[in-house]
Amino acid sequence: MQDPNKYQLFQQAFYQYYEPLCRYAYTLVKEYDSCEDIVQETFLRVWEKKQDLIGTDSLNFYLFGAVRNNCLSFLEKRQKHIISELRGEEVAEMPIEKNPAMDTGKDYHALLQEAMENLPPKCREVFVLSRVSDLTYQQISEALDISVKTVENHMGKALRILRSYIRGKQVCLAALALLFLF
Repeated sequence: MQDPNKYQLFQQAFYQYYEPLCRYAYTLVKEYDSCEDIVQETFLRVWEKKQDLIGTDSLNFYLFGAVRNNCLSFLEKRQKHIISELRGEEVAEMPIEKNPAMDTGKDYHALLQEAMENLPPKCREVFVLSRVSDLTYQQISEALDISVKTVENHMGKALRILRSYIRGKQVCLAALALLFLF
């Protein structure tokens, strides 16, 4: 049987942190319904598996960290879904002109994924938040609790690594453009 005091503390934490966590998640995900789902799932996990955190100062840190990680997972899944959609019917319906300069036999989306895997984790995270989630450097700095200058440094490093990787693969300029439009 559950401890009634623990349940009351859990309810207090839910009411205290729900809205701030939803606002925080929204800075990353930009979809309010998805943000609510992410926050609710996080609280559900706390109740099911992390009850020892309820009523402690560590709960605050755990909640914000878990919501951040869940948002990043959500964005990664959404990105994979978008890429798979682009490989599906929409691409088949678009007329494709044969251009010998672009006919390298490479799958550019796979190449982009490959290139992104070469990024250090923090650079990849900043790159995805900037280019996939369309967050400003200021929003990224607030979400990750780092300075704007650090965000700029991570983006610069990520772009240098991606350019170098693409040059190393001898990919044409059109693929490079695709990388930065993505």
